[in-house]
Amino acid sequence: MKKMPFAGVGKEPGTVACAGSAACAPLARVVDETIVVLALPAVVLLIWAVIAALVDNVVFPGPLEAIRGLILDLGREAYRESILTTVRLLLLSWIISVVAGALIGFGLGLSAFWSRVFAAPMFACYCVPLVTLYPVFILFLGIGEQVRVVFAIAHALPPMALLVMGATAGIDRNLLRLADALTLPWHTKLTKIIIPALIPTLASGARIALGLTMIGLILAGMVSAASGLGHELVSNIANARVARITGQIMFIVILAVVPGLFLRWLERRVSRYR
Repeated sequence: MKKMPFAGVGKEPGTVACAGSAACAPLARVVDETIVVLALPAVVLLIWAVIAALVDNVVFPGPLEAIRGLILDLGREAYRESILTTVRLLLLSWIISVVAGALIGFGLGLSAFWSRVFAAPMFACYCVPLVTLYPVFILFLGIGEQVRVVFAIAHALPPMALLVMGATAGIDRNLLRLADALTLPWHTKLTKIIIPALIPTLASGARIALGLTMIGLILAGMVSAASGLGHELVSNIANARVARITGQIMFIVILAVVPGLFLRWLERRVSRYR
């Protein structure tokens, strides 16, 4: 009777469990993507720690000092309320920017004439630094949460509208003519042709709008606000709390990057699905 060899004999080390198994592929992909995401932050933290060790930590605090300063800020109730205010205004501004920008861009992209009329002025106006126009926003809206929301929307809505307008104008017209020839109802054309064609652009625009909304919100909070992370940052700068400044900057970066990475992952998923 012929004996069967033991599993794993004659194979490379570490391949016994995963040999011929498709279940290892998703795990390897997740590990690879995690390493890619964490590689740059690890390098930045390492360089930061080395520079801080060579320089006076009072002037240039290291990562540990920044974390201690952030913990001190998080211990204050006013700071925690500022975080909640910023997150609430960020979500509101981002949702309005994405929805309104998508609708405006879609409406303009349906007409080649209006696309040409509005494209150049929108690009030109967006090249103007909006922070120079912030006094005009205050003049009309006063000092409060509404001016911060509008200022954040002004940063994110035009790029969102321009992206969707270009994607709408670039939809394959042959598909639309085929739908007209088949006398498909408008809702079928919308759900089967137009929306699938715009999904990758909508995902990209939502990711870009998030970062631009955060920029507008922090800038507005630094100029005129009684609460929010922008106000807290200016307060720490005015009191020369260097460790707290770097800790808050690190926290703002994390607050912006983590949702951005999730939207990037969602963008890749919908692009593969399409």
